[in-house]
Amino acid sequence: MEYSEIKKIMNDMEKSSLAELSLEFPDGTKISLKNVTEEKTKIISNPPAVNVACTSELNTEITTNKIKEIGESLKIVTSPMVGTFYAKPSPDAKNFVEIGTKVKKGETLCIIEAMKLMNEIESEYDGEIAEILVKDGEMVDYGKPLFKIK
Repeated sequence: MEYSEIKKIMNDMEKSSLAELSLEFPDGTKISLKNVTEEKTKIISNPPAVNVACTSELNTEITTNKIKEIGESLKIVTSPMVGTFYAKPSPDAKNFVEIGTKVKKGETLCIIEAMKLMNEIESEYDGEIAEILVKDGEMVDYGKPLFKIK
């Protein structure tokens, strides 16, 4: 089977609504394709645009922090993306914030690594860290509560 034929099959798969395709040809060639799609989100900071090629081109933008108010005094900072939570900028550094740390709007609270990109999560409020709800190195989902700020 020629490379151009394989490339055409890949392009056709990308344009189709099929989720998975497996083919076996008389010459012994076997092809298995999975169509992976990702939801677009917004980028918090302004890093350079990154294009990742899989079965389709993927432009990832990470949404801004979703913050829910709890009562009058506590606010929850939630994860704007799926990734790995890091409480410090490097393994041998100290944490960005600890319980009781006073934070100002725009101050970095943590980093979430998503697709090999380090995304700084900034505070939307002035206040004090009341509780850290995840552990360093823990996987987080979109919308998972990270911090309580009073």
